[in-house]
Amino acid sequence: MPTVRGPRLDKPGVTLPPVRGQVVYVDFWASWCVPCRQSMPILDAMYKKHGAAGFTVVGVNKDVTEADARRFLQQVKVDFPLITDDADLIARAFDVKAMPSGYLVDRKGVVRQVHRGFTSQTAGALEAQIMKLLGEAAP
Repeated sequence: MPTVRGPRLDKPGVTLPPVRGQVVYVDFWASWCVPCRQSMPILDAMYKKHGAAGFTVVGVNKDVTEADARRFLQQVKVDFPLITDDADLIARAFDVKAMPSGYLVDRKGVVRQVHRGFTSQTAGALEAQIMKLLGEAAP
């Protein structure tokens, strides 16, 4: 998995804790992304449901300004960690081609699934994939 580091949007001054050894969904989102309004609450519910089992979500914001992201988050509240990617380094490392784009990473750090866009069918498929990866042995 490419390095996922950046300033925390949700907690300024706090760094993202290491996610190695967890099942991680790296979600690229933006305030102008209409499907993100649907995906973010669903991802947040999955984060809360499976967090104790070793699943986390990291939201990577692609807005031009942090103010746009903050306005979006006033309406769409989530508890999972959020970082910014102002220089596009993370998006380029993951080869992001659409918004939203999500990358499901196993406990060993291998990207196992890529989701471009988000629909109600995406949610069901993602839930099954998360459960499968959580059932695999930790490294």
